[in-house]
Amino acid sequence: MAPLGSSVSLLRRFTPRLSKELFTCRQCLVRSHNYATKPAFRTSSTPFTQNTGRINAAVYAKFKTPFSSVLRRSASGSATANTTHAQASKSKSSFPPVTHKTVAYWLLGSAASVFGIVVFGGLTRLTESGLSITEWRPVTGSLPPMNAEDWESEFSKYRASPEFQLLNPNMTLSEFKSIYYMEWIHRFWGRFVGLSFVLPAVFFVATKKVSKPMALRLGGIAGLIGFQGFIGWWMVKSGLKDDLFAPGSHPRVSQYRLTAHLGAAFVCYVAMLWNGLAILRSHRLMADPEAGIKLLDSLRDPKLNVFRRSVAGLALLVFVTALSGALVAGLDAGLIYNEFPFMGNGLAPPKSELFDQRYSRHEDRSDLWWRNMLENPSLVQLDHRIMAMTTFTSIMALWAYTRRSPTMKRLLPPVAKKGVHGVVAFAFMQVGLGISTLLYLVPTPLASAHQAGSLFLLTWVLVLGSRVWHPSRTAKLLQMAAKARSQAAANAASHAPRRL
Repeated sequence: MAPLGSSVSLLRRFTPRLSKELFTCRQCLVRSHNYATKPAFRTSSTPFTQNTGRINAAVYAKFKTPFSSVLRRSASGSATANTTHAQASKSKSSFPPVTHKTVAYWLLGSAASVFGIVVFGGLTRLTESGLSITEWRPVTGSLPPMNAEDWESEFSKYRASPEFQLLNPNMTLSEFKSIYYMEWIHRFWGRFVGLSFVLPAVFFVATKKVSKPMALRLGGIAGLIGFQGFIGWWMVKSGLKDDLFAPGSHPRVSQYRLTAHLGAAFVCYVAMLWNGLAILRSHRLMADPEAGIKLLDSLRDPKLNVFRRSVAGLALLVFVTALSGALVAGLDAGLIYNEFPFMGNGLAPPKSELFDQRYSRHEDRSDLWWRNMLENPSLVQLDHRIMAMTTFTSIMALWAYTRRSPTMKRLLPPVAKKGVHGVVAFAFMQVGLGISTLLYLVPTPLASAHQAGSLFLLTWVLVLGSRVWHPSRTAKLLQMAAKARSQAAANAASHAPRRL
């Protein structure tokens, strides 16, 4: 009987556990055991939860701030998954996939500063102040003359320049100070643009606030700013020589170098503006990955290719027209034929005036056509008129296309339609300013407003382009974010406790 008694006692000892396992769902039992004893996604009881944890780690490792907030919302309730995400992210590149919003606002602010210095540079040229400082001292020239001796020294240098000897031989020291301060402010503003860009750029890259492609772009823009400063001095230096034009001609800087200086400033402005808009747009799309994917899919419609390419061509056309305006300014070509639409007795001057052989420097006259296009004030003004009217006609044609085409009415986003209206408004404003500047013999306020209008028009064309452009890199990130979000939601639903 002893062996039988011990067997019964042993059976009673195991009876509670056996009955609990027999009358409880095995899946619920494993889940309750895992939640009570081990972290989520790390159980060893079932291969399902273990594999799920690895999937989440692999997906989450592809993302880092600022998208971590989106992914955390997608996987809310799973603190351990967030920890896995942070650990996996550290093993990847330290650069985030998308640049922080702060960088976008800083880029737009830098673009505004470049906009301002371009307009102020036009005022410096219109007031003939650009040649008042005859030396290029990037560091020591940061401060203006501080006493009478320093002012006399600067004035003596200016008196040795061709501009003083031919145009301003009776200028007083007080008059010299007014033009000197104009050029000094222009150069000081240029130094501010450089420092306010380079120092924050280094900070943002060092603190990993930018993506890797954006870090390279910032380096390129910084180099362009430095190159722009060199072009500025290269331009001023051309006006300090008396052999640039024929004896007795008006002393001025080379129109080629002036055009290069303005063109480099425009490129710098466009780079800052475009990248700032691109960062903000990426953040708007990533706020709701599913909606962002739908929007970008609609923009990928082949029927929108014509519109998208037209906007890109329009931006190039506005840029080239602005450069032709720089040639007009460099040659003072706006001071002749101050009428519109005629130029003398017709819509264009006589051919003999447009292609004057005096501008050719080769015996075979092989440079006749291009030297007249770039150095003959009559032909330069005619070219600028043709470019301006071509740009205006192209803008109106694009507006008519968006208004009349059923495909554009159906596929074009509402923000893009508003952008087209903005481009049309700025085009009308710019044409009005250009004609007024010509008719009133290039007064300083109108001429400066006309130069600013070209930048306003280019800005709005770029804004329109940013609204229809399809960012391929952001589209890939949206696909990954949407996939991770849906997978995290599915995992959370499958691991939720069920009531029997």
